[in-house]
Amino acid sequence: MAKSYDFLFKLLLIGDSGVGKTCLLFRFAEDSFNNTFISTIGIDFKIRTIELDGKKIKLQIWDTAGQERFRTITNAYYRGAMGILLVYEITNEKSFENIKNWVRNIEEHASANVEKIILGNKCDMEDKRQVSRERGAQEASTTQSASFGRRLTQNIYGDSGKKRNFFAGWRCSLL
Repeated sequence: MAKSYDFLFKLLLIGDSGVGKTCLLFRFAEDSFNNTFISTIGIDFKIRTIELDGKKIKLQIWDTAGQERFRTITNAYYRGAMGILLVYEITNEKSFENIKNWVRNIEEHASANVEKIILGNKCDMEDKRQVSRERGAQEASTTQSASFGRRLTQNIYGDSGKKRNFFAGWRCSLL
């Protein structure tokens, strides 16, 4: 049977528990949003095929559990990932500070050339914001240059909320 896509990309969503990784996954894959919080147990994934510049791109997007007890399970999924979205919650300073820990996991378990995006989530809660857009963008710049030994041609940083979908305007830069 012939494959129904031109490219296949494996992407990971990583970050602390409760930052909204599962909501991002469902928003992108199914254009749905649920206010109910249920922790991911281990790992979950969705597939969505998009068209970009006349090419069909199949995206496997893996949602990893943020809790420490699942770390050994989720670490295995770094292998083969072409892109990693490091997600923090803009209303939770600790989740932002923990981005550095997630970066160390990437350095240890992912390929050296994996693309990385830092994403501040829950931007619909602007009145409770603890992490400014500027700090998020600065972390993206610092992470790219210091931790990975190279600087992206453009620092990739975005934010998202239940009313605005980061993925909707994001063009796949992995091609």
